Amino acid sequence: MSPSATELEELWDVAGRRSSSARFRSAEVGIVTPQGPVLIAVRDDGTKHLLVPVDPKHTIKEDLDGRAVSLRRTVLEDETSLRTYAALGLVDDALSDLFTTLCAEVLTRVSSAPHRALPVLRRALDEWRALLSGARRALGPAEQAGLFGELLILKALVTKDPGAVVYWTGHTGTSQDFHRGKVAVEVKTTTSVEGRQVRIHGVEQLDTDDSVRLLLVWMRVSNGGGRSLPDLIDEITELVDDPPGFVAALREVGYAITDREVYSRQTFELVEQAVYEIGAGFPRITTSDLSGDAALAGLDNVHYDLDLNSPPASSSVVDVDPARALLELL
Repeated sequence: MSPSATELEELWDVAGRRSSSARFRSAEVGIVTPQGPVLIAVRDDGTKHLLVPVDPKHTIKEDLDGRAVSLRRTVLEDETSLRTYAALGLVDDALSDLFTTLCAEVLTRVSSAPHRALPVLRRALDEWRALLSGARRALGPAEQAGLFGELLILKALVTKDPGAVVYWTGHTGTSQDFHRGKVAVEVKTTTSVEGRQVRIHGVEQLDTDDSVRLLLVWMRVSNGGGRSLPDLIDEITELVDDPPGFVAALREVGYAITDREVYSRQTFELVEQAVYEIGAGFPRITTSDLSGDAALAGLDNVHYDLDLNSPPASSSVVDVDPARALLELL
């Protein structure tokens, strides 16, 4: 059985802490090809590598200029022999998690066809190249928490109405995350253990006309315990009447189904939630607050921090279920 991404990270950590003057500090992963064992390794410059043994006479098409990963022919010497490897190395540290997932995928394929290790490696690398080229990146921890909060609301919606995924609109560029008729819902999620400070993006995010009911849902989630994003996404996918449309919406917010193993490492649990009715007296900046020619001068791209514990905001807390508010007949 090939090692998981988590096990690979542990092996890299073990190899990296080994005392050695060699160019690579390595560890076996438990997969053996006709040319020898596959290794994970940490180079003397600290970069992660996957070393797949190849026949010394085998020509390797090297890729030395990749922005995300490199592939090169490497010869290592031990006490008894020289061995040739196709060395897959991480170039961009920002893509470390994706590189680990790629290596886990390579090892799974190599374990199934050890006599074709190099072609298997090349095929997997070609399939992942667009992902690892930097064309897009995995969501960061704060972005994952934010998406988790939005999906909790979506789960509540589609549990009652499988077609309600269409009310999740933030990924299309709307000012708030959810819309239906004259009701809009904006979701703010934090992993901070104290306070209720949120970042408001733009003067339109908390701005509506008098005919629209705007709710601000604030959530505090803890890291660890609970569910991962892939777990929650699986639950929603089972409920919605348009799974491909849901997957497309996830793609628009930067979440790719192929990154499942990366996102499975982080879990979240809802520990606190409050709902605020946005209206007269609620502290906010709106387009009408920009005096003179400010709006015309392009000063409407305003981001600011809002303390929801401040008396003007805290007095707007309401006992409202945001999913029910969206689904009520208007």
